[in-house]
Amino acid sequence: MRSRVMFFEMDCQNQMQMLFCCYTVWTVRGERMKTQDRILDAAAKLILEEGVSNVTLEKIAKRAEISKGGLLYHYRTKESLYQEMNLTAIREFEETIDRYLKEKPNGRGAYTRAYALATLEDIQKGAIHRSSALISIFSDHPEILELWKEGYSRWQQQLEQDGLEWEEMATIRFVCDGLWFNEMSGMTSTSAFAAELMHRLLDRMDKGGK
Repeated sequence: MRSRVMFFEMDCQNQMQMLFCCYTVWTVRGERMKTQDRILDAAAKLILEEGVSNVTLEKIAKRAEISKGGLLYHYRTKESLYQEMNLTAIREFEETIDRYLKEKPNGRGAYTRAYALATLEDIQKGAIHRSSALISIFSDHPEILELWKEGYSRWQQQLEQDGLEWEEMATIRFVCDGLWFNEMSGMTSTSAFAAELMHRLLDRMDKGGK
């Protein structure tokens, strides 16, 4: 009986140690992600305010309120930071698409709907500013432009396999991209009418394009 109690106590201790380790790992990972997000946000704002050629790692660290050593721990060069900014923007957009797909995974034009709603969400929540900053570095970093080309190629392939007529799919795609680039350029704000326009197009899609 005593041996069983001792075994139970040891098992509980092991489980507590495991839980503590998991908690520590997730806490550290969470703090690291928060710091990285703060760095990326600071870099995007500086690029928009001062231009990409005037941005330095020192300025990014100061805006992010961390030491330069802390910044270098995450990103050794501006190039690696810029690449992560782009990869993060693409990944977050695709995660939003996946979330909308889970809500309505089946049916005609399911991916197109998710793509349109993800675009609309980006516009409405103001997530475009990072992408706006990234556009300005394409000319100096063609390898980063390739990341977006690869992303658009994936999205286009999914759209073309979505069961819609080409004209119907292309109309929604081009409207999405037009709204996105217009908002990103900062020429005019489209958020006021983007939702209404997008939902009209999606309603028409649900009715078979009529």
